[in-house]
Amino acid sequence: MTLSPSPELQAIPEWKQYLRLGERLLDQPSVDKQCSFIQETIKDLLGAEATVWLSEPYFPLPGDQDISILPDAPVSDLVRKTFNQQLINFDQGINVPFIGNNNSTKPTHIAIPLISQDNMLGVLEVKRESSHSFDQHEINFLEGFSTHAAVSMQIIRQVTLKNWRMEQLSLVRKVSEQIANVHDLKSLCEKITNLIQKTFGYYFVAIFLLNGKTRSLELKASTCALEPDLLLPPSTMIIEEGIIGYVARNGKELIAPDVINEPLYKPYANLPNTKSEATFPLKIDKKTLGVLDIQSNQIDAFNENDVIVLSALANSIALAVQDAELYSSLSERAEQISIIFEVSQAINSFLDLDELLEKIIQIIIKRFGFKYVHIFTVHAGRRKIFYQAGSLPESVNLVEEGFAFDLDGEGIISWVAQNGIIAISNDISQDERFGKQTLPPHDHLSELVVPLIYGGEILGLMDIQSETKNAIDEHDLFIFEAIASTISSALRNAFLFRSEQWRHQVAESFRSVISMISANTALDTLLCNILEKLNQNLPCDASAVWLLDNRYDHLEELNPRTLTLAATWNISKEKLLQALTKDPETWGIMEIALKDTEPTIRSEEQPYGPLGIALDFPSDYSSIAAPLRIGDQILGLLTLAHHTSRRYGDEAKIMSITFANYAAVAINNARLYADAQEQAWMSTVMLQVSQTCQNSETTEDLLESMVRLTPLLVGVKKCAFYMWNPYENYFFLKSEYGFTSPPNPVWTKEVPAAFQVLNSYNPIYIQDLKEELHFESNDESSHNNTILLLPLRARGDLLGSFLVFHENKNTALENNISNDTLSILQGIVQQTAVSLDNMRLIEARQEEAYITAVLLQVAQAVVTQPNLSDTFDTIVNLLPILIGVNACIIYMPDDDDDQSFKAVGIYTDNDDHTSIFSSQEFCENNPLLNFVSKFNQIAYSFINNEDFEIECIKYIKPLPYIQEMKIDVPDHMLIAFPINLKGELLGILLTKEDNLSAQYFEKRVELLNGVSQEISLAIQNYFLQKDIVKREKLEQEIQLARQIQKTFLPDSLPVLPGWQIQTRWETALEVGGDFYDIIFLPNHRVGLVIADVADKGLAASLYMTVSRTLIRAFGQTIPDPGGILNAVNNLLVGDTPSGMFVTAVFAILDLKTGKLIFANAGHNRPIVIRSQKSLTEELPQGDMALGVMEDVQYRNMEFSIEPGDLILFYTDGLTETFSLEDEQYGVTRAIDFLKQNHHLNINEILDKLDLELYDFREGQPPSDDLTLIGLKREVIS
Repeated sequence: MTLSPSPELQAIPEWKQYLRLGERLLDQPSVDKQCSFIQETIKDLLGAEATVWLSEPYFPLPGDQDISILPDAPVSDLVRKTFNQQLINFDQGINVPFIGNNNSTKPTHIAIPLISQDNMLGVLEVKRESSHSFDQHEINFLEGFSTHAAVSMQIIRQVTLKNWRMEQLSLVRKVSEQIANVHDLKSLCEKITNLIQKTFGYYFVAIFLLNGKTRSLELKASTCALEPDLLLPPSTMIIEEGIIGYVARNGKELIAPDVINEPLYKPYANLPNTKSEATFPLKIDKKTLGVLDIQSNQIDAFNENDVIVLSALANSIALAVQDAELYSSLSERAEQISIIFEVSQAINSFLDLDELLEKIIQIIIKRFGFKYVHIFTVHAGRRKIFYQAGSLPESVNLVEEGFAFDLDGEGIISWVAQNGIIAISNDISQDERFGKQTLPPHDHLSELVVPLIYGGEILGLMDIQSETKNAIDEHDLFIFEAIASTISSALRNAFLFRSEQWRHQVAESFRSVISMISANTALDTLLCNILEKLNQNLPCDASAVWLLDNRYDHLEELNPRTLTLAATWNISKEKLLQALTKDPETWGIMEIALKDTEPTIRSEEQPYGPLGIALDFPSDYSSIAAPLRIGDQILGLLTLAHHTSRRYGDEAKIMSITFANYAAVAINNARLYADAQEQAWMSTVMLQVSQTCQNSETTEDLLESMVRLTPLLVGVKKCAFYMWNPYENYFFLKSEYGFTSPPNPVWTKEVPAAFQVLNSYNPIYIQDLKEELHFESNDESSHNNTILLLPLRARGDLLGSFLVFHENKNTALENNISNDTLSILQGIVQQTAVSLDNMRLIEARQEEAYITAVLLQVAQAVVTQPNLSDTFDTIVNLLPILIGVNACIIYMPDDDDDQSFKAVGIYTDNDDHTSIFSSQEFCENNPLLNFVSKFNQIAYSFINNEDFEIECIKYIKPLPYIQEMKIDVPDHMLIAFPINLKGELLGILLTKEDNLSAQYFEKRVELLNGVSQEISLAIQNYFLQKDIVKREKLEQEIQLARQIQKTFLPDSLPVLPGWQIQTRWETALEVGGDFYDIIFLPNHRVGLVIADVADKGLAASLYMTVSRTLIRAFGQTIPDPGGILNAVNNLLVGDTPSGMFVTAVFAILDLKTGKLIFANAGHNRPIVIRSQKSLTEELPQGDMALGVMEDVQYRNMEFSIEPGDLILFYTDGLTETFSLEDEQYGVTRAIDFLKQNHHLNINEILDKLDLELYDFREGQPPSDDLTLIGLKREVIS
């Protein structure tokens, strides 16, 4: 296209003309100048009228005067149509300018969009008179010119915006710098409003800050341009009111171009000239701090750029306000810390409680100006809140009167003490909590109650009152909370100081009492001193010490008569004793206190104690009772009482029990001193008894010494020891002293006293000698004697009894034996019993040693004899010497008849008896021997030695021996012992006993039973030796059979060209029934045999030899496998033992073709693994096993083995291998194994299979014979 039709421009190239116009457009200082240049250029070049219409949002620019802007400008229909169509094209993604005209062929009115970077900056409108229409050349010029004009306008626009933004940022920075270092909030707000008003020239500027507690906006500062002294809006307003309230509530800015049309606008009479309003929230993150409100006296005074600048300025103001508030808060906090530090320094130096509280009150009045301050202390144990100090003139009287509130009561003081929470009211007339507990002045309007807490414990309360409303603010509340912690700590220290002083006083009291105890002060003086010290250290109106009679040491025996009054303080003993017996309930609480291990504090609901009754105290009086104890022994009771309630707590319990322990120690010392004298004498007695026991070597010496020593030491008149015979069941006299006529020599169980001793562990007092002990002599009268029978027991066994006659010096007393005398007698009896038991144990140990020696000699005799006959003779001749039996015979079952016996060893001390014991009639018809043989247990029989004839044997009655069952041992008896081993009867040992003492019967049976066991071992050793010889011979034969069997197996495996072959043969026993064979046949053929005899061991190996011989013989002459097996079967059927048969596979392999013909006689089917895809080929089921039926026809089956194929012949020892859990290995596992390992050579495959079977058995030996033949055809490369 050409730029212009005028001749003077045609000489300039077209691109250079566009370049010049673009440069001249860029030289224009503003968009207005550019628009004027465009209009002038079009008029000069085309003689047409041109108008540039600018559009939103790209115009107007900041600082421009109001001009008409599209789409609202009054333009022609063509311009509006072009403007709207171009917007539609933009929405559709069409960025090509849409050129509007009034006539498509001869236009005189054209509208072209001014587009730059897909932004429509406006529309260029060009008009001519109707007689001069625009040709296409001119239209093209206008289109190109508008494009260059739009680019130049966009450049100027961006430069203008950049400059304006820099100016605004500079302005905001300037305002921010001026307010950055202002920390006073009021000054800051005033400075901000002045700066904004002066900088921007607005009519009215104000800052409101949000009060979160009152939900209101507070005016902090404002500036009015026209009327500086103008009255401002209210200093506070509700957050929901007007534009300001809306912005504060929602946190979003609101611009009202014309306040008349804004429904939220709330007019103020003091600001009549407001026409428009812009309100901005002062926000930090999501928190609204306040509102910046700007009002103008012009309509639509805030354009978009103004809003941006003011919004940025509002953000800077928010930061400045936040900084100022933080600074103010820090300053306030610093002041608070200063006050707290001052108070802490002032009060921490006081340890005296009264001085401390007085100082606290003075500081609060001076520093905070509150006139009425009260401090209380809380006593949780007494459930009281005591008035401790205050600023009122009446405070001293309140303290002296003990003014207090109930901790469990109603009202604000009690509530704070219960909950530990601060209570505050700035108008108590509207707060019901503060009406029930009040202190002077009763007309106060504000009150603060602060708990004084230390370590979670409420020590006291601080009550602050004011006569004005709202006198206590948050600042005061924070300080008093902090001061309360300091006061609590100081209060705690004061309490500790006072407690320490009290403890020091208590310690001095303790030392005083201890020194008196150490000085062996008289008991009554010491107890009185203890009561005085208690009165000095505890609240106490009266106190007393009660002692328990030491004769009553059982709690069940306690009653008022067992208590005596040892000491009292501030009350008479007579009055107190009367009070004790006045009311049964009084003794009840005393009994409870005596039995308790800790001090008992009386509650208001409990009955009166003796002190309360004697002093006529009110029902809620305080009392504490501490038991006097030494370990578990109760000595008495210490009691204290006070007329007021709840005066005793944990400290009182500790102190009272301490003084009670000191009193108990003193009382116990006094008693111990008296007891020590008696104990010294008793120790001397027991020492002599002990020495006597140690020096006695026999029972006779011991008992004789004791009957002579006891009268000397204890003072008894006469005494006697009776020993118990457990075998004969009677007491017999062993030793006596002082009897004028000998006492009864024997007491049977029918004697009443003897029966009592048998069933009792305690001493027995004898009242009637004749009735209870069957004494016949009148000299041993019991009228002036106390007769005592004491049992002698050791380790639960009764050894005997000790009879003592003690002369009564005081005939008025029924029992003249004191507790000490009885203790000495019991000690003598116990020491004697222990000594007797030791002697008995020594004797038993000697018997055990002898038994061991006897058994050892018998054992030596057994092992040294060459045969059983000599062994039996040695034993029967040795036993009479070692044990003392009168006859000893060893019987063994007859070889011809297991039910009869024969004597294999005999010894008697009577030749006639020898013939009887060895006779066949004695052995066959003896009930005693038959009983032992039948029941395999020890038995005995009673015989008459004078009439012991062979005819009497059948009348012998066998009696089973039952251990620990007592029997009456006769003069003559037979005892039979089974000679058995693991329940099997090998023989019988028979002994004859004459005049055997009953006490040795158990030991004799035990010893002979041990001998019978030695004999059984000798017999067992004899038979074991014979079995060993037989076993060794059998093992030699089996080993020879195995060697022979192995000779029937191939010595080595042949080398088959193109084939891999490997075998495994393993027997479960030394020899087995599995076998295999490899037979070379003509025409490159080889025969493979695997077979399994249906058994294991030697028989199977012999049958295997026969089968292998037949198969090899027929394999050389018969050409097919089926025929070979037919021939072998026919021969085996006739000669096979019952139950024996053979399973076998005979296969003939052609080494060149790989063809395999086989027959199966009931054997496991071989496993075939094909090389391709490791497939398994299922082979047909076999026929009947060999040796079972005649005329069985065995089929020939054939298949080909390809290169890489694998075949495994095996016996059932593979698939029937068992794990420890009794699980079979099985065919499936074998197939899976071969599939996984078929790529290996055949030797590696069988080696891995061996390991797998070993692991499957977990190392156990195989349970069946195992034979494998592995065959694999090699792949020809």
